[in-house]
Amino acid sequence: MPSVKKAAKSQKQNQASDEAVDAVAAIVRKSSEQGILISEEDIMFCAEEQGLLTFSPSGRRRELGKILAAALKRDDDLQAAKAPDGSRMYYLAQFITQAYAAILLRKLGDPLQLIAEVVRENSKVYPRPVPADMFTMPPFDLTERAIAGCLRKMKADRVYQDIVQIKTSTSRKFLFSSRHLEKAHASMLAEWIDVGLSNNP
Repeated sequence: MPSVKKAAKSQKQNQASDEAVDAVAAIVRKSSEQGILISEEDIMFCAEEQGLLTFSPSGRRRELGKILAAALKRDDDLQAAKAPDGSRMYYLAQFITQAYAAILLRKLGDPLQLIAEVVRENSKVYPRPVPADMFTMPPFDLTERAIAGCLRKMKADRVYQDIVQIKTSTSRKFLFSSRHLEKAHASMLAEWIDVGLSNNP
């Protein structure tokens, strides 16, 4: 008889654990649906508000770690990524792609590095220059003033000497990396992106 009670208690604990995993996954889902990565700290706050954590305050971080590990193991769509400060961020691949998550993570760090990495990646992979005003749009959301300040700092910093600014015939600014694109080629591509595409829909 005691063994039956013990088994029932164990089953109840496992069920509670499954409920906690479901609830934490729902927290991440809600954030991802809005195109936002959620930190472990924010998940902790939400989990505490919902009464999901049963350990004492000193053990709740470890408890949440186990719940998140179980959620990651169970759901292939749930992803964890490391932020610039070393903390972990979570998202669902159903709503946020890996590439978009990488941009959001970069956004948490130095804006100069964010701009440089995006410009270098575009110059290397596609290859193409990027309009400077692209960084005013989501997910970057930088102001024009902030972008201008970053570009000024880049000119004076040896680390960013490969980031080159060019203008099209409409005076629109584009950026490219001289590590991966020649200036003449970059200028031609920028002109096509800015003017050619709109004239040849």
